[in-house]
Amino acid sequence: MIKKLQHRFILLTMSCIGFIFLLILLILNISMTAASQKRDFDLLSEYIRNKNALTRHAKEPYAVDSPAPDGIPPAFIAGGRPNDWFNHMRIFSILYDSAGEVKEVSTNNNPNLSEESLLALAEKILEDPKGRGKISGYLYLYLPDKEGASIYFLDYGPERDMSMQLWKMCLWVGLAGMLIILIPVIFLSRWIAKPVQLAFDRQKQFIADASHELKTPLTIITTNAEVLENTLPDNRWLNYILEQSSRMKILINSLLDLARLDSGNERTAFQSFDLSKAVRNASLSFESLAYEYEKKYCQYITDGLTLYGNEENIKQLVTILLDNAFKYSDTKGCVTISLTQTAEKKQLFVHNTGKGIDKKDQKHIFERFYRIDSSRSRQSGGYGLGLSIADSIVKNHKGQISVKSDGKSYTDFYILLP
Repeated sequence: MIKKLQHRFILLTMSCIGFIFLLILLILNISMTAASQKRDFDLLSEYIRNKNALTRHAKEPYAVDSPAPDGIPPAFIAGGRPNDWFNHMRIFSILYDSAGEVKEVSTNNNPNLSEESLLALAEKILEDPKGRGKISGYLYLYLPDKEGASIYFLDYGPERDMSMQLWKMCLWVGLAGMLIILIPVIFLSRWIAKPVQLAFDRQKQFIADASHELKTPLTIITTNAEVLENTLPDNRWLNYILEQSSRMKILINSLLDLARLDSGNERTAFQSFDLSKAVRNASLSFESLAYEYEKKYCQYITDGLTLYGNEENIKQLVTILLDNAFKYSDTKGCVTISLTQTAEKKQLFVHNTGKGIDKKDQKHIFERFYRIDSSRSRQSGGYGLGLSIADSIVKNHKGQISVKSDGKSYTDFYILLP
């Protein structure tokens, strides 16, 4: 239980840290992408303004060192190319006349782009024309006017590649940071779970000590009551004492079993034994019960299966499951137990017809002192400890136990053992 608490704390803490990191990284990436696209659109707009200004003054002579009209750099006019040649080499354009015919296509001599590809992109834009947008790795500006229209493209592949590289770098750095953070989180989980572990250990010790202390006076009370019963036969008060003493004895023995299983000392007595024989011997004792209550009792036990564990614990497990199956099966119902080999595991299966267990109760039935129907459990002598003991036995053997029921007509218990 404490290990599960630590694991949940580590998982929850690291999940929160990871979520915050990814959120920050996502916001950073989105904001950088938006800023980069804004710069590219500004660059494209500036290029168009400069080109239009150059076109208006193309026939006027200017010296290279003289001031340029409308703020156009002299080098742009003299060389026919802006100073930032790398950025403007990524700009392409298509001009249309008033009739919608292509008047000019400019790829800036880019070897990676053909006029046909550029025209295909332009056709997609003209199907649903917008002022600006993004298409197939290009940013574009659509500028209609009275003389026709023009579409300018800018290849933003370098920014996209840089953004992806930054994303990957941040992701790797973040993962490395989370691995570093994981170490103090593990130590923190142990520190947080330490008081819980201490309280749990004290609780187990108290249960064990109290059970041992109660056992002696209970034995004395029961012995004296039995002696008095021989002197005063058919005394209802003595019958009450003996009945409640018997119930108390069952409770104390169950608490002692839980304390012993929680201590983990049972594993020291593990050895290989004949699992098939142990299950068969434990289940045979219920044949008389099936005959007495006229219930159908089926046993399907595969021979030759062995297990490394505690034989007495496995017998107790079978007894608990069959005892529950007979108690809560319907009148003249059916109880089935089977033991089979499944892949590398042994599967123990116990089935009974009857009322079943509601889904809301199925996740709690292995908890200590949990009873589905307290009145029915009291009548049958149960304290809600049997399935808890069964769960502890299975866990001590590194196995798994689960329950399946429709809540109406049947209950199945599945146990997988290594």
